[in-house]
Amino acid sequence: MKITIHKEDELFMQNFFDAPCHTLETESPQAQKIQQSLQLAIQQKGAEADGDWKRSLTFLLLFLFLYAALGASLTLDLSAPGTGHKSIAYALEAIPVLIAFSGFFISILYLFMTRASARKQRNWKKTILVLEKYAIGNLFKVTHTQGGGTSNYSVPNLSISLAMFICVTWLVIYNYLTFTTSGVFGSVISLFISTMVYVILDIQLLKPFIHVMDKEESEKRDADKEQD
Repeated sequence: MKITIHKEDELFMQNFFDAPCHTLETESPQAQKIQQSLQLAIQQKGAEADGDWKRSLTFLLLFLFLYAALGASLTLDLSAPGTGHKSIAYALEAIPVLIAFSGFFISILYLFMTRASARKQRNWKKTILVLEKYAIGNLFKVTHTQGGGTSNYSVPNLSISLAMFICVTWLVIYNYLTFTTSGVFGSVISLFISTMVYVILDIQLLKPFIHVMDKEESEKRDADKEQD
């Protein structure tokens, strides 16, 4: 029995088999490969979801520690006789700012990691939807669209929203503390530093992905030249 590949899935199948594919025999090696790949994709999606929750829990515990450390540092009595020299008092005033900046820096990494994990889960979901269409039918698609409506939220998007909220919270705390210690000028500088930290991290973390994409495009161009 032959299965016709849908037009919208032809590019996926071509990349999957590394050759054009328009039809499938139900008992062919290609069909068996799809079955095996479907099981692997489901396992990988589940592993990615489990890893995402573990990473999120680790970051949340770290944020709780930073919140507690920040609260403790804000209760320091700088007017007490034991503070001694002015340099020590200035150093103690800087502790909450440093903790807030550390929380902001880590929250950016948490946001980027959450986005990367969400992208991987979406990619695995798309892969499963295509593979199951030619293996067992639309079971995964039907199951995940049942009861769809206003309450059918995306778990990866919820994680991204939580990461965004934490990141904005630390940004506000960091800028507020610099404003209270250094005034408007210090607040403007801290906002500039926050923006530059986000941009630099974004560029640095994207470099490996851009390098891989450029390498794949170069290899594809070389292969096309050889065929010509």
